[in-house]
Formats: sequence, structure tokens, C-alpha cells
Amino acid sequence: MTAASIWPKVVDLSQHNTLLDVAGGSGAHAIEAVKAWTSLKAIVYARPFVCKIAEECINAAYLQDRIKIHEGDMWSAPFPSADLHFYSDILHDWPLEKCEFLMDKSYKSLPTKGRIIIHELLFNDEKSGPISTSVYNMIMLLWTQGQQYSGKEVVSMLEKVGFKEVGIFSTGFGSWSIVTGL
Repeated sequence: MTAASIWPKVVDLSQHNTLLDVAGGSGAHAIEAVKAWTSLKAIVYARPFVCKIAEECINAAYLQDRIKIHEGDMWSAPFPSADLHFYSDILHDWPLEKCEFLMDKSYKSLPTKGRIIIHELLFNDEKSGPISTSVYNMIMLLWTQGQQYSGKEVVSMLEKVGFKEVGIFSTGFGSWSIVTGL
């Protein structure tokens, strides 16, 4: 929850109406984003069994009037309408081609002036650290198809599919960063 509570204070979300938390798990990031930005609503988009967990967490936070659940498969189903797409700890699960697929899907789904935010532990450009990202990367290499990416690699993914004004921001919480683009 700490990492989820920090990033919404790093980027201005005041121009956005609806955050789509792609593969949003428990809904922690959506919960903290709508708490930080009172005019923001959110949708947690996940597979059915995960949506049940998210619904419990959202109800416990008394935010069911501002956060909705949408069951779906990010690989095959269309995204619900939103002007802000958020991915936390998703890209590191997948190889580059699949990450680019998701970035392109978001780009095509977002309206003009829509924004994407990627929340990950990022390697430096040389992929030599920080140590916390290196350790996390070893875990990813053991049980996923992916890896931890560098900020430069995530920026490249976003720019390749058309996002503009791409930037990297430290959240100020450990090695967590966000990469955002319009």
C-alpha cells in the first residue's frame, strides 16, 4: 500500500476523469489515486477471480461509488473507456513484444490528451542497478516471461507506439519510478 500511496502525489492528475488500472490486482493503486485526487474516478480491470479481491478491498475503503470493477482479459478484450491508463508491476512480467502490444493497445484506446502511467522498479540505463531492482529482476527471471526494464527501455516502448511528452519520475519511495506519456 505504501508504494500505491506515494505515486499519485508525484504526477498531476487533475486534468483526468477516469483512471483505468490495467490488471489492477487488489485495487490498491486505484484506491490511493482516488483518495489523492477527489475528482478522479477509477476502474479496476482484471480477470474475474481477481476482481472479487479488488471488490472486497474497494468496499473496505468505502470507495465503491468512485471505483468500479470491470472483468476482462487485457490481451483479448477491449479496454473500458478511460482517459488515464495505469500499469503497476505489469511490464516486468512480459517480454518486450508483449509490452509493446499493451502500450499500443492503450495508445489506441486513450482519447486525445489521454495519459499512460507505468509504475515499476526501473533499472538505470546501463542496467547495472539499483540493487533492489537487480534482486527483483532475478525473481522475475525465475517465474515470468519478462524482466525488469530500464527507464530508457520503457520510454522507448511508449515513444515507439506514439506517446509524446514521455518522462520518468522517481516516486521518492525506494527504487519505484513512474514513466508517463500523453
